[in-house]
Amino acid sequence: MPPVATPATLPIGALPTNRPGNTPLGRPPPGHTANLEHPYTNASRVYVAAGVCIPLILIFAAIRAYNKLYLNRGRSWDDYASMLATVCGLIYISLCIAMVSEGLFGIHIWDLTVSDLRNSPFLLVLIIEALWGPFIWIIKLALFLLYLKLFERFLWFRPLIWGGITVTGLFYFSILITDLVLCAPRAHETYINAFSTPRCNLTKKVGVASGGFNIVTDAYLLALPCIAVSKIQIDPKKKMGVMMGFSAGIMALIASILGLWFRLRVNNDVDNTWNVMPLHLALIVEMTCGLAVLCGPSLCCIVRSERFGKFVKKCKDLTKLSGSSNEASKGSRMRMASLGVGVNLQDQHAHGHKPSTDSHAQLNTHGHNPSTDSNAHLNNQDHKASTDTVTQLNTASSDSDAITAMPKI
Repeated sequence: MPPVATPATLPIGALPTNRPGNTPLGRPPPGHTANLEHPYTNASRVYVAAGVCIPLILIFAAIRAYNKLYLNRGRSWDDYASMLATVCGLIYISLCIAMVSEGLFGIHIWDLTVSDLRNSPFLLVLIIEALWGPFIWIIKLALFLLYLKLFERFLWFRPLIWGGITVTGLFYFSILITDLVLCAPRAHETYINAFSTPRCNLTKKVGVASGGFNIVTDAYLLALPCIAVSKIQIDPKKKMGVMMGFSAGIMALIASILGLWFRLRVNNDVDNTWNVMPLHLALIVEMTCGLAVLCGPSLCCIVRSERFGKFVKKCKDLTKLSGSSNEASKGSRMRMASLGVGVNLQDQHAHGHKPSTDSHAQLNTHGHNPSTDSNAHLNNQDHKASTDTVTQLNTASSDSDAITAMPKI
């Protein structure tokens, strides 16, 4: 099979389009068997990445919108660039989903046949490749403008920002022009034939160059705020907290490094239809991390706002109220349990109280005369009072015993 001739991130090269439709596009390596009927695909990884990154991008946009609409109501150029960057990120992910849904990419090349080749997947790939440069530049433009607004007090900082905007803009738009010139179909060419030409194979080198440049610019964007924050005279702990707000740039830098590695892998491996998927995953993650950095300052403003403080306090009050209700419920259950024990004890006392009352009455009856006689011998004048007192006590005791002995309802 002729050598592969594809753009840096694109599969399939000198395609055997003049062969029968059931001709495989490649030979399986030793230890692998072609599966033309039910080929395995890794396209689900793109769906998973999209399912995670799209909600995150929308959340980042909502955080910035809330901050600008309700807290800091001023508008600046970085706000408009951020909105445009959000739209670019969503469009790029949507294009990747559309490309994968065509059923060509994400499958081993030896599991594909000539009949699987269609123009629509290659058209989508050309659009993705051409738009990647401008899209990633718009995200980085928003970051540059954000840094310019945050650190505008430093005069030495402005040339670094405007120089970065100019250099990155020129480079990424040159990627757009290069991909269109080299891989767009010319007269009487289909997209499949255009991707099979030697001129389109030159985009491999362009892809490696763009991957290396991407790493440099991501490192530059990560270093700029750290340098500016280090010049501010604030507490070291606060400095670290501010720098952590830009920590998502580290993930973007890692994604750029992985992107370059996957580009090299695609260029050096004939199984490009399979290996192209991890590259697009890395590019999606890089864009998402760039958008995360854009919402960092807005998130800090929301956390420090009075509304957020009231919201946190309300949540704490609800938590305490829930805990108090749980304790009250537990206490009521304990009181009910203790009340049940008390009722049992009173029932037992009610059943065994009559003999005690009778014996008490007998003792009072039998013990009255000796007491009266002794009181008479001691003091005849106090005999009547003593007798009345004993009688009142016996009467009160009898009433109390009668109340106690009543059955419980």
